[in-house]
Amino acid sequence: MEEENINLTEIILTSINELFSQMFSSIDNTIYSTLDHLTFINTDILKNNSFQNILGSSASEGILLICNSLVLGFIIYYSINYLISHLTYSQIDNPKQFIFKAIIFISIMNSSLWICEQIINIIYIITSCIFSIGENLFDTQITFSNFIDNINKNLYLSENSLNIFSFDGIIKSFTSFGMINLVFTYSLRYIMVQIFILMSPFAFLSLITNSSEWFFKVWIKTFLSLLLVQILISFILLLSFSIEITSSSMLSKFLYIGIIYALTRANIYIKELFGGISTTVSAGFSSLSS
Repeated sequence: MEEENINLTEIILTSINELFSQMFSSIDNTIYSTLDHLTFINTDILKNNSFQNILGSSASEGILLICNSLVLGFIIYYSINYLISHLTYSQIDNPKQFIFKAIIFISIMNSSLWICEQIINIIYIITSCIFSIGENLFDTQITFSNFIDNINKNLYLSENSLNIFSFDGIIKSFTSFGMINLVFTYSLRYIMVQIFILMSPFAFLSLITNSSEWFFKVWIKTFLSLLLVQILISFILLLSFSIEITSSSMLSKFLYIGIIYALTRANIYIKELFGGISTTVSAGFSSLSS
């Protein structure tokens, strides 16, 4: 009777381990390459005809048409304020200053897509330089895929060696579910970057008057914070390749957990440093409004 119970327990444990092993293997083969694409944003994010049509390729199309129509509203707003300032003696730009600012920022507004493209390209170049350092030092590409492959080779001798109830199994579970969270988090970030690009014409237009320039300050701070996340992540990944992870070293395993946790918190750290919004899915939607 005891032997039957023992055999039944072993069968159940083996089945559970095989189930989780297949699930983790599926995650390894599908998620990490996608995660690299979502996290390290480059100018390809703009190479979408539908997206460009929404923004508009000229002043008479898309969102640019709306913004150019709003110019008349800004002129009327300034004119009313200018007349009232003579009665209230309030400080306001003189007409020459307003006209000069209007010409400059309307021109910039109509080139907003190109400006956003250059900002994204600069951030991606910095990220690529960090990756180049890692490739020269460790003779491997610094990617999520290679990072996980390196962990799997050192912690798990074979696909059948995973024991979900061991410490290594717990680490593997934490890694896989943490990476799934990262996919959702950086998918949301990817969408938010596109949304803020679409908002860029309004942001540049708001610089025409002193009373509306606060919108540009909020926009640029948030837009940059969304992009700067990938620089912090590239440093974290670079550091991860410098750690020698072995199945016999408990310290390296704890450091590995720390790296995974740092990756999941990266956008929160950037938000605390530079402001902006957090796109961490597990933090709830309340963080988007802070």
